[in-house]
Amino acid sequence: MQTFRDFWSLARPFWSSSERRPALLLLSGTILMNLCLVGVNLLYNFWNLHFYNALQALDYDAFLVGGVQFLFLQMGLATFTVAAFHFQQKLTLRWRRWATENTLQLWLQRHRYLKLQLTAPETDNPDQRIADDINLFITTSLKLSLGLMTALISLFSFLHILWQASSLVRIPFAGEELVIPGLLVWAALLYSILGTGGAFWLGRTLPRLNFIQQRREADFRFAMMRLRENAEAVAQYRGENEEHVRFSRRLGAALDNFWSLVKQQKVVLGYSTFYMRSAMIIPMFIMAPQFFAGAFPLGRLTQLSAAFGEVHEAMAYLVKVFPEVAEWKSIVDRLIGFQQRLQSVGGESGVHLEHTTDGLEVKDLSLWLPDGTPLLKNFDLRLQPGDSVLIRAPSGFGKSTLIRALTGIWSHASGVARYDLGSTLTLAQKPYLPLGSLRDMLWYPSAPHPEEDPHLLEVMQQCGLSHLSNQLDSELDWSQTLSIGEQQRCAFARALLLRPHVLFLDESSSALDEESERRCYTQLKRDLPESIIISVGHRVSLDNMHGRTLDLQHRQQPESRLAYS
Repeated sequence: MQTFRDFWSLARPFWSSSERRPALLLLSGTILMNLCLVGVNLLYNFWNLHFYNALQALDYDAFLVGGVQFLFLQMGLATFTVAAFHFQQKLTLRWRRWATENTLQLWLQRHRYLKLQLTAPETDNPDQRIADDINLFITTSLKLSLGLMTALISLFSFLHILWQASSLVRIPFAGEELVIPGLLVWAALLYSILGTGGAFWLGRTLPRLNFIQQRREADFRFAMMRLRENAEAVAQYRGENEEHVRFSRRLGAALDNFWSLVKQQKVVLGYSTFYMRSAMIIPMFIMAPQFFAGAFPLGRLTQLSAAFGEVHEAMAYLVKVFPEVAEWKSIVDRLIGFQQRLQSVGGESGVHLEHTTDGLEVKDLSLWLPDGTPLLKNFDLRLQPGDSVLIRAPSGFGKSTLIRALTGIWSHASGVARYDLGSTLTLAQKPYLPLGSLRDMLWYPSAPHPEEDPHLLEVMQQCGLSHLSNQLDSELDWSQTLSIGEQQRCAFARALLLRPHVLFLDESSSALDEESERRCYTQLKRDLPESIIISVGHRVSLDNMHGRTLDLQHRQQPESRLAYS
């Protein structure tokens, strides 16, 4: 039952959203087409009766009429199948777009995408959850639920035929003929219960194996993506052999689990195939004595055998789709875990940020590690527009963590920070360079302004990027095209273009030579005279480029802060 509650918590937001009306219309169309398909199957069942009776009676005219009826039935079957597919896919498209957009919004809000990496590394491959699992959840949920609905409708549609036909079965008992009401129905029910129970018992480990398989496949793909992102570094280390070993290890883990999954699926597949196929012969053996005694014609036997098959298949629906049910459960578990982790990460407290245009003030700021080890206690800072401060400390003293806390992306913190929240920018040690044109990349995260290209070219020249001035419209993977020094100069150009009121620089000039560093900082001070600049760095040369220097080493012992700067 927990799985169904989790399913509904994932599905309910869509069915209560503004998309509900068109979604219900598409769902109604899908259900209607499936009802029509059940109706065609019902007509086909009666067609069996008349067609095979015509064959037994050697009635050629009735045979020809049956042939024409068969063609119309197949035309109806094809039409309703295509229509049901159309409505179902349209519904899937709407649901997937809505669910993906909303999950993306939740993932991106409040820096959850970063907080998951910093505080919840056990949440593996969020990209797969959003791109693949949502799609699989929707398609599999619709397929299974519509299949179950069709099975129930088929069950009640053919149940009446089978119940009435049970009166034809007479069992010799104590010198009399015993008639058991609904014998064929009870036989189908008993056979289905035994088969369903057996399938669930044999496949009880499939959900867990499917869950593990999805995770290991995603880990393997992610490892290859990481190599592509860091291709140059791996080549410089000549780490191809080690990467191959790592790939092989992840692939081996995925394939080992896959083989365990296959072995379990073989058992379930063999059982379900034998179980489903053997059902068609049961009514024939039950009714054979009366048929050979001439109690009813061949058409009746064929009709009842088909009706028994429909009733049995409807009752045994879960056996037929058990592998898909197992996969569906693993998908639900993965998505609900992801949603819950997003909610918990988004709800974590941190530094309370308040908006003000009157400088920057930090009061009673305390930082600690996820395990509770303190980093910084009762930190206060007050800066006026135009002030600049350099935060210095050896590696491991929480310098970068301080920047994270001030920008609201480190949850293990308390205190208050007031500054212009609507005009702030952070330059990281390794800048983010999005895919797209050079113009788009330099203006990020703002929209590009082609009409300001003359100003853009001037800024590029000031930051030592004039050699790229003829590539503004080139769309490349700039993180792979530019050196780390060029990437950092691009970040400084971005700051000069966006002109933030508060600028955080986290080791953002570490790859620049001292002359380039001095030129970039000088340009910042010249073009952004009213901006507050807070830098993190180690170089002594940075002292002359800031009005104040703050040494964290003198505030607290470093032993508790190693590896968290």
